[in-house]
Amino acid sequence: MSYTRARVLSILGLLAGGALLVYVLRNLSPYNEGDTLNPAALLAFLLGVFLVIGSSGALAALALHRRWPALAGHKPRQRRQPLSAAPALRQGILIGLTAVTLIALAVMQVLDVAVLIVTLLVAGLIEAYVQSRQA
Repeated sequence: MSYTRARVLSILGLLAGGALLVYVLRNLSPYNEGDTLNPAALLAFLLGVFLVIGSSGALAALALHRRWPALAGHKPRQRRQPLSAAPALRQGILIGLTAVTLIALAVMQVLDVAVLIVTLLVAGLIEAYVQSRQA
């Protein structure tokens, strides 16, 4: 995938997520009539957060990979080849999933420092594993 296509997809995801978050925060109540959480509103909120944070992370990763290709897992001998934008999109998705996981754990009131550290460590290990398995 080219950098231009990845940048356009990330910007579209950022705009869609921002619009969804504005809609959810302005129009949907987080609680039902019985003072329970509204699952549809919560899922829409988490989807909006995923789109905003994942797209922002992908845009940041695209900028960082142009300067430091090793962050994308490119070996020094591969630098003469055109760089792919797929690692930046993958890293943006991983950042978004991590943020949604942390928010969901906070909503369930089970988030503490140990869970935060383990979640961030697992995300880092997933990215390291994927980069080590590239052919």
